[in-house]
Amino acid sequence: MPAAASGFSFPDSKCINRALFGAWYEEDIYDRFCTAAPALARLLWWRIPPAMRARNLIFVHVPRVAGTSIMHALYGPGCIHHYSMRYYHAVDPAFARQAASFAVLRDPIERFVSAYAFVRAGGTQTSRLSDAFVRQTTHIASVDDYLCFLEERRPLDLDFVMRPQSWFVCDPATGAPLVKDLFLLSEHGAALAAYLARHKAGALPWLNRGPRKAIRLSAAQRRRVERLYACDFALIDSLRTERRKRAEHLLSGVAIAAE
Repeated sequence: MPAAASGFSFPDSKCINRALFGAWYEEDIYDRFCTAAPALARLLWWRIPPAMRARNLIFVHVPRVAGTSIMHALYGPGCIHHYSMRYYHAVDPAFARQAASFAVLRDPIERFVSAYAFVRAGGTQTSRLSDAFVRQTTHIASVDDYLCFLEERRPLDLDFVMRPQSWFVCDPATGAPLVKDLFLLSEHGAALAAYLARHKAGALPWLNRGPRKAIRLSAAQRRRVERLYACDFALIDSLRTERRKRAEHLLSGVAIAAE
């Protein structure tokens, strides 16, 4: 007799993960294991996807930043995960050191609005919000409800779309980026396209687009977002400063060469 007909249903795998390992997602289980037993973590070297090794390129997928499209273009449809750069350094330090690595970031306010719309809609057609978080967020009817939900929880208690971007790409002890290259989605489109072209990525298929809603945050709500994602604002400010200095240095070199 089918499970549905008998009235029996299997428990949500995320709830099993939470009960056994204290984390909702498989990626978090491995991340915690790598932190707790770094020597043993190297036994997991085989978990790095062959397509990633073939390109010698690690893309750290930050949710709600066009990551699904980039993952698909680089590695194909079977490689959609949200492992942190810490994970890659833990399971294969030599590969993580010598391979190219990058991530794409997004203005924290824009990403917050996108994540809020994603949660309210229960996800997109191609990426549904986990049942565990659908149940937890049924009461959320406003931006303030969502902010309270975030403020009451630690990163491991949140879905990936709700976590800081720095959680995926930075060393938690120092705040320094662990990936070698960072791009800001709204400002570095040409540089990102050139980078992907150098790595022979195909055309971006533009997958997992979320519902677009015009949401205007109040000044008080923006301050709450700034507190919640303070590390992301600092990371993006440093990225902008670094790229501005790089551009100024390049222009200076061009001017000297022209003299």
